[in-house]
Amino acid sequence: MLAKNPSGIPPAPHSTSVDRLRALEEAVNETESFVENLLLKHNPDPAPITTQAPSDKSTTLAYGQIQIPQTSFQDFADFHNRKKAARKNAKHGTKLVGIYNPFTLLSNPPSADEVTLPMLLANQTHLGHHTSLWNPANSSYIFGVREGIHIISLDITYAYLKRAAKIVHEVAFRGGIILFVGTRRGQTDLVVRSAKRAEGYHIFDRWVPGTLTNGQQLLGKCAVKAVDILDEELVQYSQSLSDGDQTAIRPDLVICLNAPENEVCLHECGLFTIPTIGIVDTDVNPSWVTYPIPANDDSHRSVALIAGVLSRAAEDGQRLRRQEALKGTATYDTRRATRYLKDVEVIADMDAANAKSGAEKRDRDRA
Repeated sequence: MLAKNPSGIPPAPHSTSVDRLRALEEAVNETESFVENLLLKHNPDPAPITTQAPSDKSTTLAYGQIQIPQTSFQDFADFHNRKKAARKNAKHGTKLVGIYNPFTLLSNPPSADEVTLPMLLANQTHLGHHTSLWNPANSSYIFGVREGIHIISLDITYAYLKRAAKIVHEVAFRGGIILFVGTRRGQTDLVVRSAKRAEGYHIFDRWVPGTLTNGQQLLGKCAVKAVDILDEELVQYSQSLSDGDQTAIRPDLVICLNAPENEVCLHECGLFTIPTIGIVDTDVNPSWVTYPIPANDDSHRSVALIAGVLSRAAEDGQRLRRQEALKGTATYDTRRATRYLKDVEVIADMDAANAKSGAEKRDRDRA
């Protein structure tokens, strides 16, 4: 295949060598003018052009702040050797370690055993609200006051975080449904990643009032599927579960990352005795949640650390549950689910029989 002419000049079929040289010169001039216009575009006030000739017979064109190396190579082997040497020398130099990466808490959060008091301090979990916004119910969690700001005791935060991680681990190990709720701006990615790691569910937009108290009306027609102890779908129940309304499933544990904005959620969980874990700042009543974690709920780093630790505990619980399932052992009682699926099949058969008898009756009436 012939390559396109970069100069844009069509070759003459019967041109002489002089005409070819003249066309080549015009193409070179056009290329030089194009490069000059490009440099002027990026640097409208350039410094004078200077040309240097180093000892290695390479020319460097300095144009303002732009340097264009014009090094000539003897052959392809010379070019390959220089590229190889450049890659080898690139590995030399100073290596920076211990650099803070704000996305580490999202992609690779620590486990409960890896959490330390300096880590909690570095992620701003100790900063509370102004003393004028203090809720007296959490006075036992406050270490002191500094410049009008309440300081949360990190010893209590550490102990309560470890306790909450054990609860999340046990719920995940028993096959429970974990729901992460975080509705503040900037918490979407955090909530989704934590729920995905814990193999749970999430709400990051808003808690609709009545999600639990009126759940049959809001969630009765949602898709439901049956799975075995290995989380593989039982296809034989798909048709039965897709027909008609199903009982709305409630979570076994709710993790609330911003309690002040989700008071309705916590109230509904209390009506159905659903245990809750929540981050409690100095302006929040700790009696709203079952297992409070006194910490700063306004800092994304603080919330990311706590949510990451809890999701990592749930991930470990899910892993252990699958290991037991591979041995043929269920870590939770399956008798209730088995009875429910049998009842669903019976109801689906009765609905199908009634529909069939109704169709036959309509056919007889028409005849």
